[in-house]
Amino acid sequence: MRSAVALAVAAVAAMLMQTTIFPSLPGLPVLPDLILVLAVYLGVAHQTIGGAAGAFLLGYFLDTFSGTLLGQNSFALSAVYLSVRFVARHLWFERGLPVMALAFFGGLVRGVAVAAAAALAAGPGPNWPHAMRAGLVGAALAALLAPAVFAALAWEKRQLGLT
Repeated sequence: MRSAVALAVAAVAAMLMQTTIFPSLPGLPVLPDLILVLAVYLGVAHQTIGGAAGAFLLGYFLDTFSGTLLGQNSFALSAVYLSVRFVARHLWFERGLPVMALAFFGGLVRGVAVAAAAALAAGPGPNWPHAMRAGLVGAALAALLAPAVFAALAWEKRQLGLT
């Protein structure tokens, strides 16, 4: 129960930063996707039905607050959770370069899922190259942020006495 509370606090903080603070910063070509990193964390550390529900809810709340096509982020973050969970079942990821590689992989999966959902909703068009370029840059940025987010979650869990 306390683990769910810790993740909920992290999700609210990430949602506030991602939807209000980061867009107001001038000069950012791509916004850091902290919600993606939380979905990767759920795929690594919470390989249960609760983790899958958490990834779906992260996407649902992101859809609700960002005003995009409803269900697009829910689908994308659920796909990220499932793909990361599949990889994390066979390998051990805790920190450093492996976490960065897994977050990059999750960012690529998210980019493809978002582009596919947008193509289904709007039809094929010239959006694929832009979507893939933005997905690649977003995946690289998520990979750079992943160790810091994982460390912050570990610190939060230690403060709550969960580890």
